[in-house]
Amino acid sequence: MHSYLTFFISLIISFSITFFLIPKFIQKFKEENLVVRDYYKINKTLVPTMGGLPILMGVLSSLIILQIIFPLVEELLIFYFVIVISAVFGLVDDLINIGRKIKIIAPFFLAFPIALLNIDTSLSLIFIEIELGILFSYIIAPLYVMVVSNLINMHSGFNGVSGGVTTILIVFSAIAAFIKFNYTGLIYIAPILGAMIAFMYFNKYPSRIFLGNIGTLMIGAALGGFIIFLNLEIFGVIILIPHIINFLMFVYWKLRGYPHIKFGKVDKNGILHVPNNLTVKWFLPYYFPMTEKKAILFCYLFSIMSGIAGILYILPR
Repeated sequence: MHSYLTFFISLIISFSITFFLIPKFIQKFKEENLVVRDYYKINKTLVPTMGGLPILMGVLSSLIILQIIFPLVEELLIFYFVIVISAVFGLVDDLINIGRKIKIIAPFFLAFPIALLNIDTSLSLIFIEIELGILFSYIIAPLYVMVVSNLINMHSGFNGVSGGVTTILIVFSAIAAFIKFNYTGLIYIAPILGAMIAFMYFNKYPSRIFLGNIGTLMIGAALGGFIIFLNLEIFGVIILIPHIINFLMFVYWKLRGYPHIKFGKVDKNGILHVPNNLTVKWFLPYYFPMTEKKAILFCYLFSIMSGIAGILYILPR
């Protein structure tokens, strides 16, 4: 089967199944009280979480149907094995709260199967290329996935921020794959891309469901693994600039010993009141009167700009 046909079939299947399942999961999560409070709404509404679960089911359904149509390549199955076990770990964390330290380190070990992929073990820097062999396969590749997973998990808080910016990054990564490998590279990201596009219909402001740790850790593993597979590590750093800045802000916050405050407040007019300027999502609302929706759009725009910069970096010169 042609690569472009495989891509579109996979995309459509994962989108359709995820879109069909999410309303049912929203209802079920409400019945089971699997909800979290939305602190940036005036009435502090309760919103179902663990939206990564229907995404996972949409992705798996797409892979199963494709496997029936024609045998999938071994590398694709290994790639999605890493994504699935990351999702399972995130689900466990959502249910029993594993703890921050374990959650930070675990993606490194979960990404070990990446070493089995036929990946380029050289690290392409701006002017030089360094061959790293098994050091790349067993240390740098899993470490890269771990870092991306944690960066994705940290950059959240407003309706649709985590899901939206991650979808933007996946789209730009898909564009990069097409530029480098045509439709062949796109096959690997198609199930996740289709499922995330469907999810964003329900996650956009005002959100009807959140990703949960199952979603952020799964998508982080998918994005990190895909970038490694494409051998576009510098591209990945560029498109993740907003997330890296967000992390550095958090480090500064910790080093200065400021009190840990997880949420800001919203007044009766819907204007955000945030405690400091030390996260990307709080930066503009700290200085300018702003609604949650406008702050979300700023986060999206920042990621789009970094995505464009990443594409410009990989374009043939």
